[in-house]
Amino acid sequence: MELDQDDLKRGLQFIVGTWQVDYLVNAWSNDLAHIPATEFKSEDGTDFTAIQFEFFEDHSVVMKDTSKGKEVKGTWEQTGWSEFHYTLNDFLEIPDSTFKKNAETLQMIEGTHLVFGIGILSVAMKKIAEGTITKEADIGDIEMSDEDAARMDIVGEYETVKAFSFVDGKMDLFTKEQVKADIDKKVAAGEMDEHDAAQSMMAFDSITEITESHKIKIWMKVPAGVTEDKINAALEAGEIEDYDGERFCAHTKPWKCVDGKFYYDTGEQREVFGEMKSSWDEIKYDEDGTMIFSSGLARLKKID
Repeated sequence: MELDQDDLKRGLQFIVGTWQVDYLVNAWSNDLAHIPATEFKSEDGTDFTAIQFEFFEDHSVVMKDTSKGKEVKGTWEQTGWSEFHYTLNDFLEIPDSTFKKNAETLQMIEGTHLVFGIGILSVAMKKIAEGTITKEADIGDIEMSDEDAARMDIVGEYETVKAFSFVDGKMDLFTKEQVKADIDKKVAAGEMDEHDAAQSMMAFDSITEITESHKIKIWMKVPAGVTEDKINAALEAGEIEDYDGERFCAHTKPWKCVDGKFYYDTGEQREVFGEMKSSWDEIKYDEDGTMIFSSGLARLKKID
């Protein structure tokens, strides 16, 4: 199984920390009952809660027997979406075998436990302490170097040449001509009125300007009937940010260059599995050379 960066990140967040044996299950039992670790004792009276694993973000691991004050170091890796493998240096004197493989393989169960096998026993551990994971720097928090700040490759005005639209019963990226032809058919058939037709074409009526001052402005034509006084009132109220006499810009977005790559702040609130994600997207280009924009919902072509 090939794991992507998100899979590995979730695995890291799950496993890093201290784990202690919680319960055991005897595969030969009739009901596969959970036997509390405190009730499963060795001949010297030590119970299984003495066994702990501490996993670190650098993929090292320490296994401890707290009853004897013994510990040994090793390494770990993620081998599947919910599977991990660890290797200890000398703690377990077990020859290579299926027995050893099961003992060194950890399965995530119910999102709360790590389970490994020792013969007929399944040993389930629960996390008793979170570990430390270095927080990745967000693009928005990184200061541009002088070299990056001087990069102006993307500065200019762009038109939308493709937008995510509903055409012939399909949702996909379509050109202005394709969308217009579909709208004309719907208007002629009485399936769409002129107002809805104009709304459907709005994505192609805007001009995206990327400025030297590291701003992205999306310019729209002033709607018919909107007076200069109304535009000025909207500016004063902060409802729009700019007006050039013919077009208005409702909101600007910042852009920056970091390590030679361009990014812009989408302003979107993003959350995946309860974790907040960066609102900054890298500016990339499609196979045809058009700029991928608006979280992939548009393609832009430079016109100036």
